[in-house]
Amino acid sequence: MSFQDIITSDIRERLSRPTGDGGTCLPNACYTDAEWLKLENERLFARTWMYAGCLDQLAQPGDAFPTTIGGKPVLLVHGRDGEIRAFHNVCRHRGAVLVDKPCKGLAALTCPYHAWAYGLDGSLRTRLHFDGAGKHDLSGQGPGLVTIPMAMWFRAIFINLDGKAEPFEDYIAPLGARLPHHDLGALRLHKTVEWEFRANWKLVFENYFDNYHIGTIHPKLDAFAPMVDRRGFEPLGKFLHTELYFDAPEDGRGVGLPYYPNLPPGEDRFEAGYHLFPSCCYQVWPDQLTIFQVFPIAPDHTVEHLHVFLIGEAATDPAYGEAAQGVCDMWDELNREDVDAIEWMQKGRQSPAFDGGMLSGWWDQSHQHFARLVVEAMS
Repeated sequence: MSFQDIITSDIRERLSRPTGDGGTCLPNACYTDAEWLKLENERLFARTWMYAGCLDQLAQPGDAFPTTIGGKPVLLVHGRDGEIRAFHNVCRHRGAVLVDKPCKGLAALTCPYHAWAYGLDGSLRTRLHFDGAGKHDLSGQGPGLVTIPMAMWFRAIFINLDGKAEPFEDYIAPLGARLPHHDLGALRLHKTVEWEFRANWKLVFENYFDNYHIGTIHPKLDAFAPMVDRRGFEPLGKFLHTELYFDAPEDGRGVGLPYYPNLPPGEDRFEAGYHLFPSCCYQVWPDQLTIFQVFPIAPDHTVEHLHVFLIGEAATDPAYGEAAQGVCDMWDELNREDVDAIEWMQKGRQSPAFDGGMLSGWWDQSHQHFARLVVEAMS
């Protein structure tokens, strides 16, 4: 189905109405149609800044980290000159993927197919047997790897596939403004946990910024920070946020691990969730940060990575092992509770009885705002 077939004038009109007054979210086809997902890769993910990784995943010169962003193979490389670079992860000869797993200590990027070699700066170095058996091209003259614009924010790496996004400083500014007291540079990656959902990537994110379901799906979280103290995520441009202060820490949430350095009084009870459209979510606690990153595989299949960051040596020091495991256990429990709910919603998108929803004016403004952002970006 085409964009115009799915986003009709009637859909646009319903998206324009306020939540609680007939306003709805995206129609079912946006969650089930393969052509729509192809358009998302081309028009949504390629045109904006996308979280691609962090410095801990390529900490030393010579390290390389492959990933997939918007359906495109991407390679992050830590050069011997200390520079971090992003490339399209394909050889210029026959299009083979250069690096298919994280590597350390590389001196060059060598294609596994015909052994074309590139420097860590992306420049072509050698083409063995290029002019016949034993006739090597050692001139270094030829097409190098295609670079991708990238930016770093503290230790996080963002890329923009088409090179035409707004300035990164403008994109990240709303998040920076909400966290003036948190030194994200003190964080180190502790663990990445992978989850799979038989559901569309948007439902994974929509569930994240749905505080309405906490009372029914997450009893421990509701006891820790009750729904009465919450409201829906609030929209601010291409940014969604929720923030609150909790009474006391507990295992997995503020116990046994170092906090962000130099937090002002009271900020050690601060919890917050942020969505950077459409890339990722940042979940902040006083002793941790978790970044939610999704990889759409098919309209009804999503892989999610939860990147759990802790403060300084807590990420790797065995002395903090039990408390660090408590953080991972907390996230494991929350995600296990969410799987069924997310997949229920995907199954429901097959029904003609649902096509956008009847929304709460209190809880669902973020969902409609997200839907509007998708349509705006795809138009």
